[in-house]
Amino acid sequence: MSKTVTIKKEKIFSDFERLSKQRKKEVADFVAYLNAKEEIETTKEILRDKDFLNSIMRGDEDFKAGRVKRWSEVREDV
Repeated sequence: MSKTVTIKKEKIFSDFERLSKQRKKEVADFVAYLNAKEEIETTKEILRDKDFLNSIMRGDEDFKAGRVKRWSEVREDV
């Protein structure tokens, strides 16, 4: 059985404002850690998708070989 989590931003911000300067720094550090962790998880997910990874690598090879178009040319077609 799953529980629905309700996030009350106003309460979070209100509670945060009551913290000491040191605790606020700890919260900021923890939020930074969670952001980095989420970015790493996203990167790992992309790396597990072999087709997507191969597509990125082919694009990199095209770039290195000069097979590119100017953004202004592409934008006109969109």
